[in-house]
Amino acid sequence: MTLINSEQFWQELHSCKIKLEHFKQENVLLKYRLSEMVDNNEDHKFLQIAEYFQNELLIADDKLKKLFNKFDEFSAWLRKSENKKELPGEIITEYNKLMKDIFQFENKFMNLSKEFNEKMFENTRH
Repeated sequence: MTLINSEQFWQELHSCKIKLEHFKQENVLLKYRLSEMVDNNEDHKFLQIAEYFQNELLIADDKLKKLFNKFDEFSAWLRKSENKKELPGEIITEYNKLMKDIFQFENKFMNLSKEFNEKMFENTRH
C-alpha cells in the first residue's frame, strides 16, 4: 500500500472532468458546424469529407462516454477508499490508466479538430 493524498486525487479528477466536459462541448460544436456546412454545400467531394468527419465525431462521442463512465467508476472507488489512511496501490494503477486514456483521447481529439478545421476551411474557399 502507498500513502497518497486523496485530496490531490480529487483536485486532479476535478480538472480532468472539466477537460472532458470541454471536449464534449467542442465535439457538439464541431458537429453543429459540420451540419451547417453540409446544408450549404452539395458538392460530392465535400459531402464525402463531411461524412468522414461525421463518423469521426460520432466515434469521439462514444469514446467520451466511455471515459466519463471510467471517470465515474474511479471516483466511486476513490470515495469508498477515502476514509483509509492509505489508499491501495490499485487506485494509483487505475488512476494512471485513466489519465493515460484521457491524454490519448485529448491528443487524438486535438488532431481531429485541427484536421476538421483545415479541411473545412480548404473546402469552403472554393
